[in-house]
Amino acid sequence: MVANILKAGTLPDEPDGLENGQAVDGDPVPEPTLPPHLATFLGEQLRTFYAHLMSEPVPDRFVQLLGQLDWKGSANDGD
Repeated sequence: MVANILKAGTLPDEPDGLENGQAVDGDPVPEPTLPPHLATFLGEQLRTFYAHLMSEPVPDRFVQLLGQLDWKGSANDGD
C-alpha cells in the first residue's frame, strides 16, 4: 500500500488517527513508552549533554537581551 501511495503522490482518504489521539476504530491510542533500559540510557545522555552545555559561557548577545527584558519588566512594574 505504501508503494501505491508513493506512486500516486497522494495520501489515503482515511485518517490514521495520530493527530487526534484516537485509532482508526475510535479507541484511544496508548501513550508511547520506552523500555526502562532505553529510558535510563537516554536520560544519562541528556544529563551529560546539558551538563556540558551549562559549563559554557552565556553569549554576550543573550546577556544583552536578558538585560533589556529585565529593564522593560521593571519599567512596566511602575504602571
